Amino acid sequence: MNKNKKLNAELYDKVNYLCRRYMDRVARFYLCYDFVPDISALQSAILALYAQAPVFHSIFKAHPIKPYWLVSDFTIDDVLTVQQADDLQTAAIRFLEQPVAITDPSQMKIALIHGNDKCILAFRWNHMLMDGGGFKQFTADLCAAYNCFVAGRGEEATFCNGSRSFDKVYADMPEPQKKKAKQQIAGVSVREKRTLPFTKKDGTEQTHIVFHSVPADVMQKAIAVAKQNGATVNDLMAAAYIAAVYALTGEHEKPLNLSCAVDLRRYMKNTQQIGYTNHTTFMYCSVPKRGITPLETLSAVSESNKKNKADPFLGLHGIPLLHFAYSSMIYLQADAVVKLFYNNANLALSNVGAVDQYGFTLDGHPVADALVAGGAKVKPCAAATALTCNGKLTISVCTNGNEEDVAMLRKFFAEFEHFLRSIAPN
Repeated sequence: MNKNKKLNAELYDKVNYLCRRYMDRVARFYLCYDFVPDISALQSAILALYAQAPVFHSIFKAHPIKPYWLVSDFTIDDVLTVQQADDLQTAAIRFLEQPVAITDPSQMKIALIHGNDKCILAFRWNHMLMDGGGFKQFTADLCAAYNCFVAGRGEEATFCNGSRSFDKVYADMPEPQKKKAKQQIAGVSVREKRTLPFTKKDGTEQTHIVFHSVPADVMQKAIAVAKQNGATVNDLMAAAYIAAVYALTGEHEKPLNLSCAVDLRRYMKNTQQIGYTNHTTFMYCSVPKRGITPLETLSAVSESNKKNKADPFLGLHGIPLLHFAYSSMIYLQADAVVKLFYNNANLALSNVGAVDQYGFTLDGHPVADALVAGGAKVKPCAAATALTCNGKLTISVCTNGNEEDVAMLRKFFAEFEHFLRSIAPN
C-alpha cells in the first residue's frame, strides 16, 4: 500500500501549478500505428513504469506552507482505456480534450483506440509531471518496455527514475560556469500586447484542439532553403508563426515578440540522471516588423535567435529568482509573489522536434503519424505546439474558445503553411 507516502513538490511542479490561472495544465500527444498492440503487454509495461515513477499515481496537495505529492493506490483501469472506433482520429481528439484532475489517482490517462487493424495510442497528462522532452523519454521507455513484455522478457524493461529537481540542469557544468549560472537572477517575461483576433469571452467556450499538417515535401524544400540562408528549422517555424500573426492582424509595421520554448536538457551531458520531469523555459524572438519578403522575415527571426543563442546562460536567467522565492517563503506567499512578475505569453511556440519513428516502434511496427498539443490556454493566448513525423509537420493550438475562435485558428494555420510554401521553391 502507498497510503501516506509523500513526494516533494519540485520547483517546476509549483510553477506549472501556478499556470492553472491561464490554462488547464494538461499536455496531449498521440501516436498512430498500422497494427493493434497486445493489450496485456501494454498493461504490463504501464504498470512497470508506474512502479518506477510514483509521481504518476499521486495526488497534488497544494498545502499553503509546503505542497507535496501524496502517492495513491490505483488500478490499470485508472490509467488505460481501450475502445474501438470507426473514426480513430475523432475519437482520439475527444479523448485528448478532456481534463486531468490533480485529485485523480492517476495523473496520466492513456487510450488505445483501434479499428480496421490500425490504432491510435493517445496520452493526456498533468503538465506538472513533465514537458515534451520528458514525455519523449517516457514514450521511448514505454515502447521499449512493451517490446520486452510482448517478447516475454519483461524483467529487462528499464525506466528513468532519477531526480526531478530543477537543479540537475547545473549538474554537468564546470564549477565556474555553475557559479555564474546560479547568479543569473533576472525576470525574463516580456509583455507582448499583440494577440491573434480571438472573440471576446461569451460563455460558449470549451476545449478545442485545432491542428494542421504541412506535407513532407513542402517542409523538406522549405528547410533546405532556410539552411541555405543560415536559418534553422526552429527559425523557419518561428518565422511562419510570426508571418501568420502579421497576416491576421494586418499590423505589419509594428514589432512583435514570440515566446519560444527552450529545452534546458541542452546543458546536460547525461539526461539519464533525471526522471520524468519539466526542464523547459522560454526565450523571446523579437522582430521589428514584417519583412517585405518571406526571406526577410526569416532573416530577422534568425538574427534574433542567434543573439539569444550567443548567451551562454540561455534559458537559465529566471531559475535562481524562482528558486529564491519558493525556498525563502512559505508556498502561499511565494505563489503570490511569483504571480506578480509572471506574464503569460499571448504568442508562443514550442517545437517538440522530430518523432523518433523507430525509437517508438512497437513489436516491429514504426510510428505512422503523431500529434502533440499543449494545455488549453485561456484566450487570447495562442500557444502553438509542433512536431515532425515522417517528414510531415503537424502544428496545433489547444484553446478554451468558441467556434469562431476555431475558424480563426484555421485561418492562422493556412497563413502559416502559406509562408512555408512561399519559402519553398515549386
